[in-house]
Amino acid sequence: MEQITVAGHADPIPVSPVAAKLLRERLEETRQKRGAEAADQLEARVGERIVLLLQSGKPSIDLGNMRAVVTYAEVPPEEEDSSALGRTLRGIKDKLAQRGGLQR
Repeated sequence: MEQITVAGHADPIPVSPVAAKLLRERLEETRQKRGAEAADQLEARVGERIVLLLQSGKPSIDLGNMRAVVTYAEVPPEEEDSSALGRTLRGIKDKLAQRGGLQR
């Protein structure tokens, strides 16, 4: 087990090595694609969700829990595309990503 720290929890949290790697990769990917501010927002949201898992009785975070938290943590889009076509395309991309058909 590795230990990570997250916003909202004072003590280090035990996570599996692959779960820690997934979190690091997702944060770095977000930092490269959308900038440091978006990565910080993602990190805060992930921290909030991990704290909720711990409060519900999880002793540690495994790959499945981390994947669920990281994959579905919402980061606001850089710019809102309010056109109907933009929303439709974003919805299709989101569905494909959830099913593993599209890599983000």
